[in-house]
Amino acid sequence: MDLPEGLIATLWLWAANLLFFPVLAMAVYRAPWWRLRSREGQHLLLGACVFIFFLWNVKAGVMPGLTFHLLGAGLLTLMFSWEFALIIMTVALAGNTGMGEMAWETFALNGLIMAALPVVIIYRIFLQVDRHAPNFFVYVLACSFFGGAFSILVAGMLGAAVLWGSDAYTFNYLSDNYLPFLPLIMVPEGAFNGMLTTLLITYRPEWMRTFRDERYINGK
Repeated sequence: MDLPEGLIATLWLWAANLLFFPVLAMAVYRAPWWRLRSREGQHLLLGACVFIFFLWNVKAGVMPGLTFHLLGAGLLTLMFSWEFALIIMTVALAGNTGMGEMAWETFALNGLIMAALPVVIIYRIFLQVDRHAPNFFVYVLACSFFGGAFSILVAGMLGAAVLWGSDAYTFNYLSDNYLPFLPLIMVPEGAFNGMLTTLLITYRPEWMRTFRDERYINGK
């Protein structure tokens, strides 16, 4: 969901600024920048930024603010952990905003809904899996597939709540023309994250920062 300018109440915009930018600053502060000392790390990070930029441009919608597109938060969070995942998605958001696909006025709100919230949800699921059920299949299904599907559902519902709270659309309009389609985007989001996560674990496990063979495969 890309929230455009002119539809959102000022209160929501200020609240998003107060929430999003401190979280982003924390991510920048805590990110393991030493991983970018290698050329492979630099290429991986830049490639992910470009990938998400184009992924977010493949979208469909019925009205301003009521758009659907994959997020890719599950894959990024499992690959880079939450800090770099949030930074990458913020860079992609800035790129799309600079190209005129989104508005600077709602930059923090879009970042909060499409980046910070999904990343936090998926990382919290990962922490629970890592602590209580460190198993390869649980890792892929719970963290990547379910985490991706659930995070885009929550993001879509929050976006709809913001539009409703800003009197941009009535609840009846959202319930008829937007909310029924949210479950339909959950499946491709989960499958997208799950399949790419499985492929990377198989062929490039060193790219998955949150995955360790000795914990999730050996002895399981």
